[in-house]
Amino acid sequence: MILYCDLDVKLLEELGDGYMDYPWPRPPWCPRCKSPRLWGHGYVDRYFDESKKALVMRRYRCPDCGAVHTLRPRFYDRRFQVIWFTIFLSLLKKITFGGWLAGWSRQRQQYWWRGFRKHASRKQNFTPETALSIFVTLFEAEHLLGTHSLTYYERTPLGGPPHRRFAATFPCGVG
Repeated sequence: MILYCDLDVKLLEELGDGYMDYPWPRPPWCPRCKSPRLWGHGYVDRYFDESKKALVMRRYRCPDCGAVHTLRPRFYDRRFQVIWFTIFLSLLKKITFGGWLAGWSRQRQQYWWRGFRKHASRKQNFTPETALSIFVTLFEAEHLLGTHSLTYYERTPLGGPPHRRFAATFPCGVG
């Protein structure tokens, strides 16, 4: 599972092999089973358009459900090396003007477009007239706009605990 959080990509690139010195955020609970127990599960390489080499991302593992969670910078969607806003602008330009963004390969933008159409057709009948309204609906629901995955198409932010902590005291039965 991908957990989106605030990570400084530039700082990670500067640290290089010193990635263990980075102040990695720790999830307060497992997003899958809500267990408060999470163990460090090493690091994994991920590629981003901004950096020349792979950057190391922190992983955590839940001992209760066995899920592995990988941290990812907030602005990069899962399975994409480019910032989500670039995908957003590319799709918006395609919907409104019928063309592609300059400076990005046409094939890459077509891949994002096909992923968008795949999810758009799940919402309602996709036509050029309904494309903009579907685009806005998917964006407001925080869906990954250019993904082809039918299973993992929502963002999972690294947030606060699922419930409030409070102390409860019960009277003892002293007789």
